[in-house]
Amino acid sequence: MNLPKPLKTVLTVLLMYAVCVLLLHYRRDGMDWTLALLLGLALAPVALLLSWGRERLNSKAERAGLRLRERRARNQ
Repeated sequence: MNLPKPLKTVLTVLLMYAVCVLLLHYRRDGMDWTLALLLGLALAPVALLLSWGRERLNSKAERAGLRLRERRARNQ
């Protein structure tokens, strides 16, 4: 299914928000819906930012590894 990039972004943010709210509400201790909804507003962007940062670091590490292997192959 091909969706436009802005729509994919909106759907990703909404899905992350829903997951955060449900996890907060249905965890072992439980939480009131109002507080879970408010905390979800703060946690969803943080979770997406951490996910983006992890992907970025992994891709940089992969590129650095490829460059190192190429350099080693040239020097042998």
